[in-house]
Amino acid sequence: MSRSWRRARFLVVDVETTGLDPARDEIVSFAGLPVDEGRVLTAAVVGGLVHPEAAPAPSAVEIHGLRTADLAAAPGVAEALRPLADTMRGRTPVAHAAWVERAFLKKPLGALGTRMPRRMVDTALLWRLLCIQRGDGDPGWCALPTIAAALGLPAHRPHVAEGDALTTAQAFLALATHLEALGRGSVRELTGAAWFVRGWRLVHS
Repeated sequence: MSRSWRRARFLVVDVETTGLDPARDEIVSFAGLPVDEGRVLTAAVVGGLVHPEAAPAPSAVEIHGLRTADLAAAPGVAEALRPLADTMRGRTPVAHAAWVERAFLKKPLGALGTRMPRRMVDTALLWRLLCIQRGDGDPGWCALPTIAAALGLPAHRPHVAEGDALTTAQAFLALATHLEALGRGSVRELTGAAWFVRGWRLVHS
């Protein structure tokens, strides 16, 4: 049997980028917040700004507020992400809409000798799984502030990497606790939420 999430080590990650295409867009800020045995280790957070090769598009600046001038003195991606790579080793990543973090972090972390784990926890999928388990059906994809509000949690500085990481961490703890009460509290079940949601949709489509 897979171990309980309460005995595992996680790293909640969030990246802010110049866009959503990892083939051409870049990371401009990041945060990593450890969660060990059900506790958010806020004092151990890592994060910072990243100097991109190309200037952020105005549309991206409108979202995260990071202008070219704000990023001018930031280190390049390899230097900036080294603390994140070191912290991630031995931990299961957690993110909201985790495909974004996987797509943007896979290559730079790999260059630093840290392989992105194959299995990640996605709080967007945990929320869908919880709604299904409660008999409410699949709500589809929901934004992080929407899920936080539904769980009675605050949204900390949306679109700021450290703020989104903290909101995601608190949502993760709440979702994992609720799913544990419904018999789905193992690491394997949390990282495999996508398979359950897909199976439910196939049956109920």
